Amino acid sequence: MSHGEKKYGIGVDLGGTKIMVGVVDLESGKVLASARKKTHAERGEKAIVERVNKMIHEALETANLPPDEAVTGIGVGVAGQLDRKKGVILSSPNIPFDHFPLAEQIQDEFHLPVTLANDVEAAAYGELFHGAGKGNPLFVCVFVGTGIGGGIVQDGKLYRGASGTGGELGHMTVVAGGRICGCGSRGCLEAYSSRTAMTHVIAAEIKRGRHSAVKQELEADGGVLRSGMIAEAIQAGDELVIEVAREAAEYLGYGLASIINFYNPQKIILGGGVIEALDLIYEHATRRAREIALPPPAQVVEFSRTELGDDAGTVGAATLASAAR
Repeated sequence: MSHGEKKYGIGVDLGGTKIMVGVVDLESGKVLASARKKTHAERGEKAIVERVNKMIHEALETANLPPDEAVTGIGVGVAGQLDRKKGVILSSPNIPFDHFPLAEQIQDEFHLPVTLANDVEAAAYGELFHGAGKGNPLFVCVFVGTGIGGGIVQDGKLYRGASGTGGELGHMTVVAGGRICGCGSRGCLEAYSSRTAMTHVIAAEIKRGRHSAVKQELEADGGVLRSGMIAEAIQAGDELVIEVAREAAEYLGYGLASIINFYNPQKIILGGGVIEALDLIYEHATRRAREIALPPPAQVVEFSRTELGDDAGTVGAATLASAAR
């Protein structure tokens, strides 16, 4: 590749609810063209791959890159346990993947190298190179949405741990013997502070007769509350929703304080739908974390929201794919 040529990557953010695809300028981190669709996880593995491939074609058509401008590879960020070397999704919490060779299926379509990464790891990578983590070699990303995930950056590199699962911050215990979590354990942070956890509590309280403006939405949307709906209810002064959000923020504060004490990061970057939409949770959790953590690490830590927002996953996946070459 000649020196003057621009480099582009394709990033795929494959979530339980939505799929986002972006054609990314690897130098600036800008998304030149993107496609966004619902995942429809219930349709199964084959349908999801077809959807992803179709969206990559769409994004490439929209980007309309000159023929000599090279796309170096495709990166896919997905929630779950992965075999990165083989490009296989072993299992995923919100998508019905079971030992599925996703990388190979995309590679066969586009004849480009495909790199698989954990979704939060990809987003942390995006923030490291193009967002709130730029120039910051020691930080932790915490993403709060359907579940809670984390990415740990040390010396400017992603820290993956001995079995490649480093950063599973959603599964720190915040309540001994507490609520059962989707992972099968008890008292995990994810069972208290994720959007799913908040939805469960709100639905249970409504069932017991408490009043809330989100009752209709809960019934209409198959028991799913989007972060935007929770935000609207808080703005409208909905007592139940405010109470549940405060409780979730309090537990998130405990989780963040544990990270501060254990890891002593320069910065904690918070992202995900819940953080994007709910100021109350971001503000309460970060304030409480500082109060609960030991004073020396609490004084040095900086908090910020992600700079790339919704694009963190796609930008990070594309960047990761090019770094893996």
